[in-house]
Amino acid sequence: MVNISLFGRFVPLQSLVPSDQSQLAKQSSLVNYQPGQVIFSRGELARTQAFLIDGEIELQDEHSARRLRAADPESRYALAPGQRRAQTALCLKPAQILFVDRELLDVMLTWSQTGGVEVRDIGSGDKDDESHDWMTALLQSKAFLRIPPGNIAQIFASMQSVTFDAGQIILKQGDPGDYYYVITEGRAQVVLEDPNGNSEEELAQLGVGRAFGEEALVSGEPRNATVRALTRCTLMRLSNAAFARLLKAPLMREVQMSEIAGDVQLVDVRLASEFERGHWPGAINVPLARLRVLAQSLDPAREYWVYCDTGRRSASAVFLLTERGFDAKLVRGGLTVAQLTEAA
Repeated sequence: MVNISLFGRFVPLQSLVPSDQSQLAKQSSLVNYQPGQVIFSRGELARTQAFLIDGEIELQDEHSARRLRAADPESRYALAPGQRRAQTALCLKPAQILFVDRELLDVMLTWSQTGGVEVRDIGSGDKDDESHDWMTALLQSKAFLRIPPGNIAQIFASMQSVTFDAGQIILKQGDPGDYYYVITEGRAQVVLEDPNGNSEEELAQLGVGRAFGEEALVSGEPRNATVRALTRCTLMRLSNAAFARLLKAPLMREVQMSEIAGDVQLVDVRLASEFERGHWPGAINVPLARLRVLAQSLDPAREYWVYCDTGRRSASAVFLLTERGFDAKLVRGGLTVAQLTEAA
């Protein structure tokens, strides 16, 4: 298995928590190349992200070629990232390349940067009135104000009632997303579990009318927190399929960058280190991990187009912003580093 100490040299591998680095290392490999060998070719499907550990290579596209040594600052970043290789990599001097699973890395970045939180408006500290009408609370949420009335009727018709006794786990950190939940009676606790299962941190307590579980359904990633019943709880739940069709689809409006016009603010939700390497002109950097906090400084009167490099992190960001009443749209498919560098 690849030694995770290597990950500290590279962006964005260094941002992952040790447990995620260990898991990613199991799906990674180190490959040695000799001068003249092709490491990868321009246009091929990139199932891995490649990082230069040692040696010297040349990156070639149809217009130019540039040399890259392991000691160069630029080597901190992935070689020709994106769904397809934008360049050919040729070994010039004996080199060692670290290959990591591209899809798994993207999943981990999205999961870790959603902040380990599965609920809306986390940390608000409010103690919901147990007699509050859960249906009214849901209908008055900013997200539901954007949903067609026909969808709302179908949402309520599709929901199932479930009950959990005090202490029972409603959803478990690390499990796949299956349902979206709304509390109708009782209280629940949101906790972030230590990767080794030895401890946990309370993130919030939820009462009647509070919804949770949507982030795993939006991003397609595992649950990033555990929710446990504090008292006997009754909840209404909506299946993943119904959530995608009735709730996610009308909120997730997609756009192409070529369509941009007017007073639109671009939002880049990648890490600051990724943003610094290249970003779309005029874009602001609001890393997904800090979105809940930084969203308070955004102008609710403006329109926001949100992007990352693959579309996964930006999809989570658009849903979170829309829930908070912002006019947010998803840049379809994300933007590659090559596109961002060229635009800059």
